[in-house]
Amino acid sequence: MNQQPTCGVWKLEREIGRGAYGIVYSAHGPDGKAAAVKLCRRESISPDRYACELRGARLYQTISADTGLLRLLDVKECDWGFYSVMELADDEFGNRPGECGEYRPKTLSRIISGEKALPLPESIKLGIALAQGLVTLQRHHLLHRDIKPGNVIYVRGKPVLSDFGLLIEEVEAVSLVGTPGYVPPENFTDSSSDVYSLGLTLKAASFGRSIDEIGLGPTLEADTAHPLFPAWWRILNKATHPDQNRRYHSAKALLNDLKALHLKAILTRFSSIKLPAIIFITLALAIAIGSLLFSYKLKSSSRNAASQAIQLNTKFKEVQQKIINDLDHINE
Repeated sequence: MNQQPTCGVWKLEREIGRGAYGIVYSAHGPDGKAAAVKLCRRESISPDRYACELRGARLYQTISADTGLLRLLDVKECDWGFYSVMELADDEFGNRPGECGEYRPKTLSRIISGEKALPLPESIKLGIALAQGLVTLQRHHLLHRDIKPGNVIYVRGKPVLSDFGLLIEEVEAVSLVGTPGYVPPENFTDSSSDVYSLGLTLKAASFGRSIDEIGLGPTLEADTAHPLFPAWWRILNKATHPDQNRRYHSAKALLNDLKALHLKAILTRFSSIKLPAIIFITLALAIAIGSLLFSYKLKSSSRNAASQAIQLNTKFKEVQQKIINDLDHINE
């Protein structure tokens, strides 16, 4: 492109990514805030593809991005096409936005190709973050349809799902789109289809293999000797089962199993050292309180009592998660 178009208040700097349907630039706003701006020109793609890209951006704009999802800052249509403004990915080389030197967005695909397999604890955390993002999309009855390592980027050190050009409502999801290798056997039909793509993405991360090489087995760097690797692999095999009826039906179901495995991994790492008794006592007490609250909620026939039980149960879950986080931080 000889001349960069005007994108509102965003000043385009340099090209940082290019795909079949658009070009991504690093940019700065009037307040100096760094961002990534994707340009999609009408003249560059078919009318149907352009409409699909714009629709995906508009759909994504309607939800509030949560953990595991890239934040979309703005979408504007112009005479030449449209542009979308997103958070800028971390630099693979550790440079800050605007610093001299080469900039390349940090993606899971590049991590796999550069560092090979991720350690199992890191793979589990990755799975939890991305599953949480997928839970948010499924809560809004949306399908991503293009989950793969290249569409997992890191922002402020956290992995997030990106590229929502193929986003669509679940009721209209039957399609043949997506990246070959990550498309489920049934194509994209419902929430379990995205779970399949996510499962393959996590397999690639923990095996250190591209999708074309997964069948060759794990690389030497793969954390297959970890005592919980078989449990991890069972979860991923269920997520990627070719039969939809034997696959996780939702990202929430996958997330629950990943969180349980995460807790086991934390406790396994502490098995060889003596933890302060207070940690075990607190954890046991939290579990006991949760069980009592659940039983109380079931037996209670009073609307007020049930409401109080729900509030207490929510508080218990917050405390339980804090304990898990504290255990995780102590180990780090």
